[in-house]
Amino acid sequence: METAANRIQHNKKITFRVIKYILLVSCVMITGFLFSYQPVSAYPQIVISLADQEDIDEARQKKEETEDQLDDIQAKIDALKGDASSLDSDLSYLNQLSAEQQEQYEEIAGELQAALTEKQTALDMYLQSQDTLAQKQTEYSTRMSVMFEYQNMSTLEIMLESDSVAGFFTNIELISLIGDADQQIMDELQAAVDDAQMKSDYAQQEAIDMQAIADQKQAELDDLESRIGQTADALEETQADISAWEEKEDELEAVSDSLDSQIAQLQAALKKSTAAPPEGSMTWPYPGDYTIYSPFGMRMHPIYHVQKMHTGVDLGGVYGNPIVAAADGTVILVSEPVEGQNTGGSGYGNYVVIDHGGGVSTLYGHCKDVLVAVGDTVTAGEQIAVCGSTGTSTGAHLHFEVRVNGQKVNPADYIT
Repeated sequence: METAANRIQHNKKITFRVIKYILLVSCVMITGFLFSYQPVSAYPQIVISLADQEDIDEARQKKEETEDQLDDIQAKIDALKGDASSLDSDLSYLNQLSAEQQEQYEEIAGELQAALTEKQTALDMYLQSQDTLAQKQTEYSTRMSVMFEYQNMSTLEIMLESDSVAGFFTNIELISLIGDADQQIMDELQAAVDDAQMKSDYAQQEAIDMQAIADQKQAELDDLESRIGQTADALEETQADISAWEEKEDELEAVSDSLDSQIAQLQAALKKSTAAPPEGSMTWPYPGDYTIYSPFGMRMHPIYHVQKMHTGVDLGGVYGNPIVAAADGTVILVSEPVEGQNTGGSGYGNYVVIDHGGGVSTLYGHCKDVLVAVGDTVTAGEQIAVCGSTGTSTGAHLHFEVRVNGQKVNPADYIT
């Protein structure tokens, strides 16, 4: 006959076996997690250089001042065009300019307006990048605080702190999900850091360049206003100094032209006899965003009054997004001067060129990474690169070009 003591002993054995079983199952299920998990101290440190609040406040103040200047010059342009503002007593003096002087005044005022608009755009870009960086910093800090909470806890401690076995596995799953997503968070934070630095450098230089032009144009307007009532000779035309950024764009155009013959030579050496892909047959090279943000062709610069050639089309605009081959082909050229970086370099930055046969080739510029090598065969829609903002670029995007026998043509004819 079973005694009470024997029953107690038997129950203890069963309980012990259950606990052993739970611990064994738990250890098996979390082994993979423990081997893949890296403590917070093992994660790479990202140096975050948020601009000082003083710098941000100064940029906002400059933006507001620029907006006021734009309002003022728009009122003067409206007055000269005979709009309602022409009756404003504060602007009536403009009507006393001679016809020749009014024409000059309107032209110079338009150039001043363009310079101020470019300055405002640069400041907007800078402020937006700082806001994005602050947001990513908060996300990263939150992520790290959660990881730090668990990094020094043993598996048994997590189990003991859980309400139940189900709660234990929920906590383990939470930590695992955080660990899996952490690399993406760090990539996004690094992109935000790089983007903020690039746009800060660009905005500071562009604001200086455009303000110098604005000052010059304002001086010309002041000179014209001083001639009211006189029949003076036409104001001598003065050419604004080319800004640092315009010089970089000129260099990019030169690089593009130099690639024409190089690509033609590489295609001839390849001796590929397949038929050329017809117009309208190519896959969109930036999946998910089917918009052309900057078209192909000549454009008149609003300040320098020179024709600028945009040799391709600009698509997309998110760091890390995939870039795919527009058609089947063979990789004939890869250049990665700043491999793996979100920004940096000059010209096209990191780029790849694919030959599609029949003299047709495509170029994919400003990449963060190129994932293929010269000689690789690729198929339409296959990922070949990662979106970035390397080279002469002020934000993440894909610069996509199509050449036929080495000569640039409108890519929109092939992808739309």
